[in-house]
Amino acid sequence: MTNPPYGTGPNGAGPQQPQQASPSFQYRPHDPYGTFTPGEPSGPVLPPAPTFWQRWGVLPMEGRPKQVTLMLQALWIYLAAAVLLTILSLAFSALLASFFDSGLGIVTSLVGGLLVVGATLALIWGIARERLGRFGFQDPRMVFYIGLGFLGLVSLCGFVGAFRAPFAVVQLLAVLFVLAMVYTKPVGAWLRDNPGNRSKKAPEERPADDLFPGYQPPPPQWRDAAPQPNGPVSPPPAPGAYRPPTQQPPGPSAPTGWPQPPQ
Repeated sequence: MTNPPYGTGPNGAGPQQPQQASPSFQYRPHDPYGTFTPGEPSGPVLPPAPTFWQRWGVLPMEGRPKQVTLMLQALWIYLAAAVLLTILSLAFSALLASFFDSGLGIVTSLVGGLLVVGATLALIWGIARERLGRFGFQDPRMVFYIGLGFLGLVSLCGFVGAFRAPFAVVQLLAVLFVLAMVYTKPVGAWLRDNPGNRSKKAPEERPADDLFPGYQPPPPQWRDAAPQPNGPVSPPPAPGAYRPPTQQPPGPSAPTGWPQPPQ
């Protein structure tokens, strides 16, 4: 007589307890020689998401060229100078309005400051979000030509006033720096490779060998294949239709039938 599987006799094994899984080795890109610990997440660890300052170009971000980050930082400096200049202009205009009883200076300073701030923020948004194609130009450099041209003109107008001259110098240097960065090779590759920087209305690029659109080259032929006729191939005649006699090649023809004696 044998003991039941869960008996308490000498041969009974008792209820089997679940065994603990031994630590296994799992490859991790950030720790190739590490071991897997039960209870911890396994697999590759994703990089942290970019912060607000990295996303908008105040700090460098992984995957973005260094020259593009420098362009964004220069535009932020221009924006800070424009905002500070607008605040000082509004304060000075309010002081003059109290003496001359006219608010024209306040309105002019406010409208001009909003235009400059809006143009600068539009450039920052297009570069940081890689959406220069939203402006509708086939060449994304046109956005810089128009935007930087307007900001540079505003900077030159700032040399009229005495207290505006330091701000105008900072703004003009920022515009020239951004314009110089546009012609660097990393920025050119960034403008060309990112699909968001190209306008959706731009024509599709054709390969260089597509010189004759619509032309289809003849199909390739094997060396052992029969040569194809140059002209159009006529379809085979329908069953029971008239078939024209085929032309025999020139030369002596073979005799038909048995030879007959002379008459």
